Amino acid sequence: SKELKEFGRNSSKYFTRKRKMDFEQLIHYILNKKGLCTNMEINNFFNKINESTEMSAQSLLDQRLKLNPEVFVELNKEYLLGFYNEYRNTDVRTYKGYILKAIDGSDFEVPNTDRARKEFGMVKSKIVESIPRTSVSMCYDLLNQYIIDVIPEKYRASELEMAKKHMNKDQEITKAYNSIYVMDRNYVSLEFMIYMIKNNVNFVSRLQSTYYKQEIKNMKSSDEIIQLEHTKCRLDKRYFRDEELRAYAKEQKSTKVRIIKYVLNTGEVEYLITNMENFDYNDIVEIYKKRWGIETMYYSLKSKLQIEKFTSSNKMIIEQDLYSGTLVYNMVQTMKNEAEDEIQQSKYKHEMKVNENITIGLFKNEMIYIMLEE
Repeated sequence: SKELKEFGRNSSKYFTRKRKMDFEQLIHYILNKKGLCTNMEINNFFNKINESTEMSAQSLLDQRLKLNPEVFVELNKEYLLGFYNEYRNTDVRTYKGYILKAIDGSDFEVPNTDRARKEFGMVKSKIVESIPRTSVSMCYDLLNQYIIDVIPEKYRASELEMAKKHMNKDQEITKAYNSIYVMDRNYVSLEFMIYMIKNNVNFVSRLQSTYYKQEIKNMKSSDEIIQLEHTKCRLDKRYFRDEELRAYAKEQKSTKVRIIKYVLNTGEVEYLITNMENFDYNDIVEIYKKRWGIETMYYSLKSKLQIEKFTSSNKMIIEQDLYSGTLVYNMVQTMKNEAEDEIQQSKYKHEMKVNENITIGLFKNEMIYIMLEE
């Protein structure tokens, strides 16, 4: 659209004249990338659209530097709004009326250049050369299998601060729904829990074994409501980034949470912490178990979609590849979800699922035709 083009160019002077790859073609090209070298990608693209255009890798890079990476964030937002708004009563999967959103981070490899080290930071090691990395956090719908939000930051950026950004941003897409955020033990801190409770955010997290030992020791059952006392030690400045929140915590004296103890098949004991009281014990355990979906999502992004095959060490290009990759992932999931809905499971002895590798291959092969179809 005209509005998207205005939003997507880094200057009003860009994409005004007919070039070898205009704004729309550039969007299609980036979404259609398969992880090959740039010259091969260019040849494949123009062969697909039946154009005999010749274009150098440098010319393509020049065009990409004119494109605002956030254009793919906007496209993803519009794509997901179409799903959550239009299919609310038919296709949107919830857990007893709640969308289950996992938040987790992962480190991504970026091209091994001095520029990338300076831009993103690096892994420092005495054994190997310092390797550049970017820390990426994602908010993922566990039941509908869509990436709702993605935030790239410098290596070792605060996961909790990125999680707060997710909670503010993803409401733009799913504001019509109640949500539960499901997180691993890295996301448990008194400050963060107070932040979520203060902002009416529902959460289920796994507790680190060293947290709230005395409270856990005093538990008389496997499911209890507990008041976490705001002791001087717990309110120490080391544990609070937000001074206003720290002042609020001092006034409140304690925080009410629910702690659940459950035993894994291995015999290992785990503890979950939540602010939800309207679900029973088994529900809370089941909700947390679904968190594993975000781990498989990261595996699919990296191993199957090969999202880490960034085509430049330029921050803008890396963000384009990352944001466009998450949009492609979501489009693939739509194909996969719809195909799985058509499987007549009663015909089979075991549950049948769509092969994700084949889905990605078919999608990458046919997507450009889908985009060009009137």
